[in-house]
This record gives sequence, C-alpha cells and structure tokens, in this order.
Amino acid sequence: MTTLENNEGIRIEPSTKTILFAWIGVGLFLAFLIVITSPTGVLLGESKWALASTLHGMLSIFGAVVVSVAAYLGWKLYLGQLKAEGDLRVFSALSVLASDATIIFGNWVYIGYREAGGPRSWFIENSPEVHEIFFEFKEFIALFTLPLALGTMFTIWTYRERLREDKSLRTTVALLLIVTWAIFILTFVLGAAITKLRSV
Repeated sequence: MTTLENNEGIRIEPSTKTILFAWIGVGLFLAFLIVITSPTGVLLGESKWALASTLHGMLSIFGAVVVSVAAYLGWKLYLGQLKAEGDLRVFSALSVLASDATIIFGNWVYIGYREAGGPRSWFIENSPEVHEIFFEFKEFIALFTLPLALGTMFTIWTYRERLREDKSLRTTVALLLIVTWAIFILTFVLGAAITKLRSV
C-alpha cells in the first residue's frame, strides 16, 4: 500500500475505501472508453449469451478484488493490526453482494453451457475430464462462497464490539474470509480457463 506524508511529516496511508473507489473509478472510466470506441458485437460477442457472460465476467472480476481485500483485512484482524474495522464491515457486505450477483449471472450462463450443441456437449464428446473435473466442480464449489460470505458478514456485524478482544472470534472471522477468498479465486481461475477452451 502506498504511504504518504502530510505537512507535519507524519506518514499516512490511504484508507481501503479510498483505494477501492479509486480502482472502481479507473475501471468505470476504462469501461466507458471501451464502450464508446468499440462496436457492441466486437465488445460482447455474437452469442445470445454475450450479455449474461459479460456481466458474469465483470462481476467475477469485481468479486475477486473485493474478496481479496476482505481476506487481507481478515489477516490484519487476525494479527490484531486492523485499525479500520468499518472497512472490514463494508467489504464483508460487498463480498456477499459480489458472490450473490456472480452466482445469479453464472447460473444464467449455465443454461447456455448445457443447451444442445453448447460447450457441455462439446466437452463431453471431446474432453470429458474438462466437463467433469473443471466445470462441474467449479459450478458447485462456487455456491459455497455465498453462505461463507454471508456467515462472515453476520459475524462481523453482530460481534463488532468483541472482534478486537476475542482472539477466537478474530481467528474464526479471518479463517472464514480466507476460505471464501480461496474458493472464489479457484472458481474464477477455472471459469476463465473453461471460457478460453470453449465459450457459450
């Protein structure tokens, strides 16, 4: 994280919220540039699943950033070094929203994956291990992110006053955040790999 100095020479760090909003701002600006300079067919693709796939992919990227920041904050909480507990609450809620939205659009895209002549048929005929190991595993393990993120958010918001003092509670929250991150990133990587092999 970038460290700055104020007029008195005291070292300060920008808050996690500031960094997140800066990244979101940069991302929105780049998305705007892409939208106004690229034909829609090239941008989204010609498939009838293009919009759902694009939204699923964008939400997955957003989710990967959010759960990574939340896991980092969880690690700082575990070490007893977390000063911005409000950021942890915000990112725990964002993790739930990102997980939920990614699952909703992922299930929408899954219809296209399973339709006749879709990627599922192609994988079963040409590379069944990709379907059985990569996709089905990815599809179902991804569902674990939502209850994990929801349980973590509930714990953080319910026990906010006790998080600093109760080491077992801090450890539980940190562990849940890191497990949520690991599952989300694993499914993100598998989904990207499958899309490169055969998209809807």
